[in-house]
Amino acid sequence: MGNKILKLVNDARWTDALVVNNRLNEITFGPMRSQEEFVIRLIRENAKTAYGMEKGFSSITSLQAFRERIPLTSYEDYAPYIKRIAEGEQNVLTAYMTEHFSLLSGYKKLPISKWDAQVAYDYLFCSSFYVAGCRGLLTNGMTLNLVDNSVDRLPTDVTIGNLLGRLLVKRKFDNEQVYVIPVEVANPPQREDINYLHALFSLKQKDISLAMCESYSNMLFLLRYIEMHWPRLADDIEQGSRFIAPDAKRAQDIRDIMDAHHIGTQLIPLLWPELHCIMVFDADKLNANFELLRTYCGNDVHFLFTGISSPEGTFSTAINLDDPQTVLIPDGAFYEFKRKEDKNYYHLLTLDQLEVGKSYEMVITNLSGLYRYKTNKIITVVGRYHDTPTVIIEK
Repeated sequence: MGNKILKLVNDARWTDALVVNNRLNEITFGPMRSQEEFVIRLIRENAKTAYGMEKGFSSITSLQAFRERIPLTSYEDYAPYIKRIAEGEQNVLTAYMTEHFSLLSGYKKLPISKWDAQVAYDYLFCSSFYVAGCRGLLTNGMTLNLVDNSVDRLPTDVTIGNLLGRLLVKRKFDNEQVYVIPVEVANPPQREDINYLHALFSLKQKDISLAMCESYSNMLFLLRYIEMHWPRLADDIEQGSRFIAPDAKRAQDIRDIMDAHHIGTQLIPLLWPELHCIMVFDADKLNANFELLRTYCGNDVHFLFTGISSPEGTFSTAINLDDPQTVLIPDGAFYEFKRKEDKNYYHLLTLDQLEVGKSYEMVITNLSGLYRYKTNKIITVVGRYHDTPTVIIEK
């Protein structure tokens, strides 16, 4: 891969990252201004949807009125509307174009609007590229992408599946030029050799500077697979296959590394000397498996936890390396919070009322047609970035 193309892609990533970071720095001062503007604009632009007319959006002119008149909701409240959207009807829950459907609990469809998809791209990818770039980690090596890229299509031709995969597939130039594992072989349906292919393409390419995975367990599984199957993988790299060209030197380098390697010890800097950053999109509680992965990494590999996201939306974004706390995004959704210890939803709080050290369940209004939606996600407030709470996910 030519260094000029890699530099071109990373320069574009950095340009996008600067724009998003400048916006984030602005809106995290006085976040309730952005929160109120978000709701008022959302109500105005969606007043003529089926849901908006049923709920009387056109007569709601303030944030307080919105909270008083729109009921709290759960997935079951949206099921009939979502069915209509999936069949191709427009202006049902939102006036914004539905670009994709994510899956909740593996089978419940949730529409993702064009603008919600943009929020996900801006605050999961661009913000992370900014943090990495500021530390000199957005370099000109290849990207090891372990994110599930597989998406299907509904009869209406709208994609359905993993939103991260959808965002990556859309960026065709990036996929073809900078990712180690080609999209067309990475996650095709019912592929039994997917683990082998991930390991084969990963080992074949030495010049990797960035890894992207949904969970840190993806990277751990890849390394364990390599430990178990490296003789076959090295032979296939030496001989070549229908997937890769032969490379005897790389194969011998792998044999030399693995012959001296002890299972569970430092490996990433030996296989990929330039890999210094692992982006993780779904950071649950850091447990023993995370500590095990760190032993494979050594001291020069950093983790970037991109933020809290789910099929319901993207809620927070990275601000530091090696830090699971992320900042809530004031212009990506409207947030309300139930204290963890409360038995009911009578006294919901807004973003400016959260206390450091306390845990809350998030209730969100997003850009895809969920209004005052109970997420059942518990976050703990651990600090502040400017005037906006920083949080970690509890469940």
